[in-house]
Amino acid sequence: MRGSILALASLLVLAGCEKPAPPPATSSQRVTLVQKGPAQIELVPAAGQPPYCLVFTIAEGGPIRHLTTLEDKLSPDCPAGEPVLGNVFRIPPREGTVKIFVVFSDRALEADPVARQISDLVSQKQPVTAMDLRAPGRVVVEMLSFTPSAG
Repeated sequence: MRGSILALASLLVLAGCEKPAPPPATSSQRVTLVQKGPAQIELVPAAGQPPYCLVFTIAEGGPIRHLTTLEDKLSPDCPAGEPVLGNVFRIPPREGTVKIFVVFSDRALEADPVARQISDLVSQKQPVTAMDLRAPGRVVVEMLSFTPSAG
């Protein structure tokens, strides 16, 4: 009897150990890159992200592009599960691999100061992180890479 109780207790302990821990939240879960063509992408924010975003690309060759420019120069709403601005973005193949920075925030940010800060960090070969951006409120940064092709 004692042996069967010990075996049952051991089985319960082992069963508890077999459950995998949930994966930790990683930056790759903030936004999904959906390739729509050889040089076209959509960026789809995941649930739970701050509601506004700015998107920048930095090419191997150097050009920095702001993909979410609006007339008011503020970050647009970026609802979860919907492509940013409802748009398919074209990435010129001649620029090679691009790093895509998506800056999520809990309030609309002025795009120009954020763009200048990203440009400064990149020119100094520094990483672009939320801590490095002098922006009000809650800010998180997602970095993705994409290599467009000509066809």
